[in-house]
Amino acid sequence: MTKKKKITTYVSAVMILAALAIILLVTFQINRPPEDDFSGLTWTQAFVKMNETMSNKYAFTEWKDIRWQALKDKYLPQIESAQSKDSFEDYSIALRAYINEIPDGHVKVSGDAEIEDKYISGGFGLTVAQLDDGKVIVTWLDPFGPAQAAGLQVGDEIAEWNGHPIVNAVKEVSTIFSGTSATDETLKQKQLAYLVRAPLGTEAKITLTDSRSVTLTAYNDKKMSFKKNYPSAVVSDKLRDMVLGNENSDPEPEGVAEKKMLDGNILYIKLWALIDLDLKQTGKPISTLDLMREAISYANENQCAGMILDIRNNAGGIDEMAAEILSLFYPEKTLYEYQKFGDSDDLTALYIKPEAHQFSGKIIALINSRCISSGEGVALGIKNLSNGETLGFYGTNGSFGMAGAKIKMPGSIMVDYPYGQSLDKDRKIQLESRNGVGGVSPSIRIPMTAENAIRIAKGEDVELEEALRILRSDQGL
Repeated sequence: MTKKKKITTYVSAVMILAALAIILLVTFQINRPPEDDFSGLTWTQAFVKMNETMSNKYAFTEWKDIRWQALKDKYLPQIESAQSKDSFEDYSIALRAYINEIPDGHVKVSGDAEIEDKYISGGFGLTVAQLDDGKVIVTWLDPFGPAQAAGLQVGDEIAEWNGHPIVNAVKEVSTIFSGTSATDETLKQKQLAYLVRAPLGTEAKITLTDSRSVTLTAYNDKKMSFKKNYPSAVVSDKLRDMVLGNENSDPEPEGVAEKKMLDGNILYIKLWALIDLDLKQTGKPISTLDLMREAISYANENQCAGMILDIRNNAGGIDEMAAEILSLFYPEKTLYEYQKFGDSDDLTALYIKPEAHQFSGKIIALINSRCISSGEGVALGIKNLSNGETLGFYGTNGSFGMAGAKIKMPGSIMVDYPYGQSLDKDRKIQLESRNGVGGVSPSIRIPMTAENAIRIAKGEDVELEEALRILRSDQGL
């Protein structure tokens, strides 16, 4: 990447972050708790204060059965040890491990890229996938990597990893560098991705079901294996990477909602998030709702037979916008959610209010585990329509609380957590994960077969193809 392009990307990311911060502040300024600042304390003091704060303010302690005292007892000695050794690395890793115990995609801790690279910068020249039947197979090989040189082939079934049955080895993989996992489904995807990551020079012995064994040494693959896993191999995460400042060579979105006509008179809409952003840097954010309205009008004018709403990797945003977007599909006023904050019994009702111009044809929403927060609300709304379906290999993230509470920790570390709940018509918590299950499941689930797993690694969009096949079949094409 050239210096000029780096600067442009940085400026774009800053503008997007600023817009997002303003939107969140305006939306939740009444109920959002003030930021807690423990950055001036010692690491140990700050950790104790953080644990106390989250035990009082985190929205899902009872729902998820979070044992704050047990977490404190487990990790305080590690923080104290880091303090005594003056090891920022140990302190940072202990914080990551602590946060990673909370199964909620809205609970986050900022990290140090250099520390992360020390532990996961090495790859073995392959990616793996676990199929629906439990088998773990090789799905991609670096043509210049050690796995290819050792004779492994795409489709090979792995029996053992470093002497342990492969299923057990996957379960033992640490995901502290991948962020929290709200559901078991998400956790497994991350464990499969991080199984093939290690410090440079690490050796891994792989035994296949045909009794062949190879020993591979981790090398600097520039983290290529991450790009060959689902969903990265087929679904762009450009918007999120722009916000985070990560390098991503995918084209920048023209808008938060983008449309195009597909063969068979089917309209495809990519909805990146539920916020208004100035992606073209005009000086004024573009209304995402207006972009969606334009897409609906376009679909109706062209008498589209069906619609695919792609909310895979949707970064979430504002609940009010999710309800407004659903108003383009709902013929009757419908409750979107009750919002509950803290211990208050007061609930704020948010409704889907039908708009005059709507799309009433069949609609399929593409979903995955990186569809999070208010993006999941759109998924649920589409799934509940008589003419709507959700399609994918996996369900959504299962993190649906009101996010945005923050804690400043020593070392420029920031901890984020949700402080409010979303309730359904029966005033029960909705979509938020519990005991490893949550989010919106696909009403049409695509099987993870060997064929599909290998196609994914090649960059083929199996989910989009299946949605198109279904809609075309409905038309007799």
